[in-house]
Amino acid sequence: MSKPIHGPIRPNVNPLAINRHSHIRNAAKWQLKDALALKNGPHATVYMINGDQYLGEWKGNLKHGNGTYFYRKNGSVYEGEWQNDMRHGYGTFSVPKEPSDDISEPTAQLRKVYAGEWQNDKRHGFGTHYYEDGSHYEGHWENNMKEGWGKMFYIDGSVYEGEWHEEKRQGQGILLLANGDRYEGMWMDDLKEGPGKYIYKQKRQSYHGEWVKGLPKCGTLIDLPPLPGQRPKKFPIPHIKLVDPDRILSDEREAILEDRWQRMMDMAEGHELESEGELDDE
Repeated sequence: MSKPIHGPIRPNVNPLAINRHSHIRNAAKWQLKDALALKNGPHATVYMINGDQYLGEWKGNLKHGNGTYFYRKNGSVYEGEWQNDMRHGYGTFSVPKEPSDDISEPTAQLRKVYAGEWQNDKRHGFGTHYYEDGSHYEGHWENNMKEGWGKMFYIDGSVYEGEWHEEKRQGQGILLLANGDRYEGMWMDDLKEGPGKYIYKQKRQSYHGEWVKGLPKCGTLIDLPPLPGQRPKKFPIPHIKLVDPDRILSDEREAILEDRWQRMMDMAEGHELESEGELDDE
């Protein structure tokens, strides 16, 4: 005699499907099949039509979570976080150390290019970029460009630490050159521009004043005291014997400021024209 069954009869359901699609409740059979066709959660390597490979997590058929992407065209590799099919969060991007004709398989001989934060498939936030010539930058990024505060280590040993705007040194910054010279002051369009102080280590001299397009333009140059054990200079800077040197500096500084303001206005106008051109192209 058969034993009565109490309650509704449950259909056979794949436990894996339940775990991976636990958000689905009381769905029609076609909806369940459609959901099962989507990639969700961790997956084995997925091969793209163009030859790229992805190993990692998915959500709704989009790369989402942690994963590694291998670009077949140039052999580069991204390893890190994803969101809605875009690099988003913390991740590392690397390229092959040497060009190779055989890029059918991911290579282990990689050179790290960028390690840091991403947003919507672009470098955004804090990160470090390693350049091919051996220099590297660590600091803030915005929309794939150096923006804000950052530190650049050049291949010749010089170091710049300060503000950046659209990939260029702009704002307050300090440059320590490989020969020991030091500049501390303002920058514009990747050049020394504005008030700044420059110390010449070998000459034991210091310049303090205005800079224009990377050159000292209006200021005061003085001899620094000799270091312990050094003799005083045989030919020090002579004293200025002008009637009113401060007035001369003030007039020259005013002319420099007026010229700088005009150049800044021209630059701003140029950016506006470029923006209008981009809108026309769309």
